[in-house]
Amino acid sequence: MSLRLYEGMSLREISEYLFVEDEPTPGDLILVFGGKRLERAERAAELYKAGLAPKVFITGGDKRGIGVCEAERLRDHMVELGVPAEAIDIECEGLNTIEQVQYSVKRIEETIGWKNIKNVLLVSAPHHMRRVKRTIANYIPRETKITCCPDRRTDITRDNWWHTDDGQKLVYRELEKVRTYALHGNL
Repeated sequence: MSLRLYEGMSLREISEYLFVEDEPTPGDLILVFGGKRLERAERAAELYKAGLAPKVFITGGDKRGIGVCEAERLRDHMVELGVPAEAIDIECEGLNTIEQVQYSVKRIEETIGWKNIKNVLLVSAPHHMRRVKRTIANYIPRETKITCCPDRRTDITRDNWWHTDDGQKLVYRELEKVRTYALHGNL
């Protein structure tokens, strides 16, 4: 894994940079970023059922134009998994990571208040965790702890992404998005 592939980064360096995961610790809110895959809802339900946070907020609009926002799909799946609907709040406006952060931060401030959140558990795809963590850090109080809890997808992980064309495309596209966000001051 020492071959230099992307901007002089090795496979190990890319994996360590993008695929951020923390040990889940008790928090005040689970914040789930929208996506088409249900693993995010499954991970959030697992964290909720383990008693790691009393509330869930899901962000994500209908960016694929299928007539239902991603947040609604993920909420409905969490309810099917036994999470009470009253524990979940959603927003359906955000169509990309920066919008999801902006809309959810505003809504959470209005409904809970960031001063009341000491630790937020972030749930998204494993390769997306660096960008969501760095982006949200720009919008919430510095003293709020951010705990990265990626979903449990197994097809593309920190240990196998380079084995498939799909994995490579996904990870290299994510690195480009990180670069773009950084250039625009969003990280």
